[in-house]
Amino acid sequence: MIRSGHHPGPTPGNFSERLRQHALSMPDRVAYRFLRDGRDDEDVIRFAELDIAARAAAVALGAHCRPGDRVLILLKPGLDYVIGFLGCLYAGLVAVPAYPPGATSKLDRLDGILGDCRPTAAITGKDEVDAIAGKLAESAPGTLVLDLSTLDRTSAADWRPLPASLDDIAFLQYTSGSTGNPKGVIVTHGNLVHNSQSISRVFGTDQDSHIVSWLPPYHDMGLVGGILQSLYIGFPATLMAPIHFLQRPLRWLQAVSRYRATISGGPNFAYELCVRKIGEQDMDALDLSHWQIAFNGAEYVRAPTIEAFTRKFARCGLRADAASPCYGLAESTLLVTGCFPGHKAIVRDFHALRLEDNHAEPMIAAPPVAGTLVLPDARVRTLVSSGRPAPGNEPFICDPASERRLADGEVGEICVIGGSVAHGYWQRPEATAQAFRDGDANRGEDRHGHRYFRTGDLGFLLDGELYVTGRIKDLIIVNGVNHHPGDVESTVLRVDGSFRPDGSAVFGIELGDAERVVVVQEVERRALRQLDVSAVRAAIRAALWEHHRLAQPLIVLVFGGTLPRTSSGKVRRQQCRTVFGPLLRRLAAGMPATQADEIALEKRIVTAEIDGQTVSADILDAEVVEA
Repeated sequence: MIRSGHHPGPTPGNFSERLRQHALSMPDRVAYRFLRDGRDDEDVIRFAELDIAARAAAVALGAHCRPGDRVLILLKPGLDYVIGFLGCLYAGLVAVPAYPPGATSKLDRLDGILGDCRPTAAITGKDEVDAIAGKLAESAPGTLVLDLSTLDRTSAADWRPLPASLDDIAFLQYTSGSTGNPKGVIVTHGNLVHNSQSISRVFGTDQDSHIVSWLPPYHDMGLVGGILQSLYIGFPATLMAPIHFLQRPLRWLQAVSRYRATISGGPNFAYELCVRKIGEQDMDALDLSHWQIAFNGAEYVRAPTIEAFTRKFARCGLRADAASPCYGLAESTLLVTGCFPGHKAIVRDFHALRLEDNHAEPMIAAPPVAGTLVLPDARVRTLVSSGRPAPGNEPFICDPASERRLADGEVGEICVIGGSVAHGYWQRPEATAQAFRDGDANRGEDRHGHRYFRTGDLGFLLDGELYVTGRIKDLIIVNGVNHHPGDVESTVLRVDGSFRPDGSAVFGIELGDAERVVVVQEVERRALRQLDVSAVRAAIRAALWEHHRLAQPLIVLVFGGTLPRTSSGKVRRQQCRTVFGPLLRRLAAGMPATQADEIALEKRIVTAEIDGQTVSADILDAEVVEA
């Protein structure tokens, strides 16, 4: 039965108190289950055991750290990640979730975080101790490296609770961004509790819920939504490593089926992968009838994906109203808007021409009557609503230049006000002042005494629903017309089944004296042998003209894994522009590559076309395909 409007009992001061409550009231209930192999090799921890482990971790950390010190969490996905994070909270320390350890290149990515937060300790596992200790000795000498595998759980008895305030910092969520200069979002205990309440109310969670999550635990959706929501309410969570989902998407839905999950989700590409990769023969054993909330967020939500996923898995019992698009960001802890239980995702068609002029005008299905204005260009742009505001969060739209509030249906910058809005960026007063703004009481922007956050995202509100149209910095303007990369990428993705669903980047570059649109699309390697390059390029050109009136795009098809990505897997459009721009200008001029990085990049190009001319050789020989 759908449970909407539910919210838990008395609000705890912080998550440490919440776990202590559960450990006393339901000590033997499963808190977390981790699937080591992504299937059925289970590692289980109950609430009483989790409390003991967290207290023991707090004692070990407290011997070296003082309250308020920062602690890096450098653990692979698993139960130790949960223990390490909660151990920081129990000790009054500031947790800093970071990229999982492994290759040296990943450790090198820590430099920006290390220099910014200056940690006192780092938590890791036994297999990574030497590599991480060496890295920290070089970059952050004096940092304690705590190997959780050596934790003495009997020391939990030595733990003593610390006085805590809702204004105390719980953790720093480093944004992965498009540059090598990450910013640490300051998330307080108050923010965390407030957003957890909001999530519970939007998704209708209670102690009968069960979540399955493969999302990275070092990012906001995986940590706050995938891990901490279950702890806040007191229901079980089944976790798996992202790589096990990516290797075989069927494992995700098998876990949802086996553990009768009521809530699970991920970015749009995850649903697209399931549609493409799960065969009919694998669906007979899936029971998705208990899946009430299939949340979809963190990237552009595509209507065709929702439709295809819902249609394909209906035979497995998937509810027609399970699809739950949502919108959130680290600077608002996580959730801002969502689709409440029992309400189908809203998909609406809008006049593309009006949207390009920053006005949202829904298409009218009925034939026009006499005297009705008929637009000369009836192109359609289909948008998926990201739902309604979560309780205590109030998004509004402002003009990016003047910050003037805009009316319903006007496209502008999405701003958020409410108790989930973070306190700023760690040690970044200028960046904080730019993005976190003091409200104007006359305009209703300082409600509840909170500042508002300028997200940098473009969108509009209509009939109480939030629609996201793109990023301000990614906006492409050609001949005075606004084009949103996510919308163009969605069109490109539908051109051919060989395209990777999470492997598209559309951006603008200066070529000659004009702004040109570049389409870079990753192609699945196994499809290269049968790929008709000329036909695919022609289909892309036709689709972009038909849906967007974009002529003569620069089309580049590349091998999968070529596009630069954030640590959470999102394509970095700005870095794509930086990387591909010089190469495309050189190819257009017929000049040979001289830089090693350009030579390496050119070898990953399947084909590149500028103004209808192939400017790099089509690389489809067997040797490359098998590489």
